[in-house]
Amino acid sequence: MRALVVFAHPDPNSFGASVLHSALAGLKAGGHAVDLIDLYDEDYDPNLSGSEHRNYMVVGADHPDSTVKRHIQLLDQAEALVFIYPTFWMGMPAIMKGWLDRTFLPGVAFELNPSTGKVRPALDHVQALVGITTYGSSRTYLRLVGDSGRRTLHRTVRLICGKRCKRVWISLDGLDTRPVEDREAFLVEVRQRTAGL
Repeated sequence: MRALVVFAHPDPNSFGASVLHSALAGLKAGGHAVDLIDLYDEDYDPNLSGSEHRNYMVVGADHPDSTVKRHIQLLDQAEALVFIYPTFWMGMPAIMKGWLDRTFLPGVAFELNPSTGKVRPALDHVQALVGITTYGSSRTYLRLVGDSGRRTLHRTVRLICGKRCKRVWISLDGLDTRPVEDREAFLVEVRQRTAGL
């Protein structure tokens, strides 16, 4: 498959960067072609402008922003979407949410029937949807407060992908107190599970 990896972490020397490298190694070992969007490295602007908001229903793939237009082209070629990020305040980083706002447009990620308001998926070519994240919180706390990043990807984004799109969630909770062995084991799991897509 052709995988589009969308990565968001502000520190290029973080454990999150190690997670990215493990995922890229796994995807390549599995024979997948990989395109990478590193949002912080690109200094991506996540802000949906007033003009973009006014033209939201009509701009489609012919976006006036060259970066967004390039990302839309990569999305159009993707057979797997892989999102890698640290969970901040029980959700994905704002830069990644902004990327979804600006890239997953009508005519790109979905079609919207103007008379009924119903959404028809436009990412039929996406066969796998992968979320890879770390949490500072414990699994118990996660169960208590919920996980908006996982809901966004595995419920909302999943609805606009192909009918047989496989969902994969790879996560490590309690990162701040984990020993080195747990972190290393997680990197191995990321490599193995991305290779097996």
